Amino acid sequence: MAASAARLAMESIEASAACCAHCRRHCSGVPLKRCSGCKQVYYCGAECQNAAWRRHKKTCEPPLPLNKVRQNLKADHDASDWRAVLKWERRMEELLEGCTDASCEWHLHVFAWCHAMGRNSTRSRTHALAAIGLEERRVELLGKMERFRDQGAALCSIGDSLYIIENMQAAATHYQRARDLGAAHGFFSVECEACMGLGLLALEEGRHEEGLDLYRNAVAAAPLNESDASSYELNALQRLTEALLTTSSWDELEPLAPRYREVARAESANKGRMSHLELKAVYLIARLHEVPFSLGPRVEPL
Repeated sequence: MAASAARLAMESIEASAACCAHCRRHCSGVPLKRCSGCKQVYYCGAECQNAAWRRHKKTCEPPLPLNKVRQNLKADHDASDWRAVLKWERRMEELLEGCTDASCEWHLHVFAWCHAMGRNSTRSRTHALAAIGLEERRVELLGKMERFRDQGAALCSIGDSLYIIENMQAAATHYQRARDLGAAHGFFSVECEACMGLGLLALEEGRHEEGLDLYRNAVAAAPLNESDASSYELNALQRLTEALLTTSSWDELEPLAPRYREVARAESANKGRMSHLELKAVYLIARLHEVPFSLGPRVEPL
């Protein structure tokens, strides 16, 4: 009963925030009328609904049952199609009703992942804000379930989104919370990721030595990671070597370069093609040895 009341309240909020699908006006303070057929669009009233019907009837279909939505959601997520997954987000609160904590967390994770992909590919403030809201809900659930490694990763993801919207102070707070959590529970992956975030913020704020030290900590923590160590090590080495290149710190770069190339080459082998990080490693080695950098034979124009 309480869940149904919550859903009705959510529908009322959505209707208040929506705009008319025909005239595109917002009716402030007056909930719009939802189409009874598809339950996906809103209208000011019968006049706008009738005017829009000729176009809308082509897509006006009853909503899929929740079990079918779950199947489609999982299939789209398994295919790593974040844009396809996002079309199911409007059904999220329905999907969460009556679920276990673990199931709720999975659904929140899926939609947060989509917005993180959108945030990273488009630098979108809208995606970043949506990801923050979803990850905050996950952090609470993960703490309740004592899944501290995932909780730390979620805190780092919030930090990444806050960085996108240029809220640096809040980003630093979330990265530091993640770092403290990783240290308390012995999760080096969280320590590595949090140090990379804090290092980036320090460098952008002109605290160069502090930023480099944080990147060095990330590189040191990466091989101790409890799983997928090479991925963390590669990202940490990329951050550190790029920061050192800006100051021409050749003495420190020289012993790092072979390991960077080795880990990047392993990633290329997994992908079946040369990764952009291996290309950066090759460039770094070329800079160290002061040899011309080339992508291959040069083709002269006709």
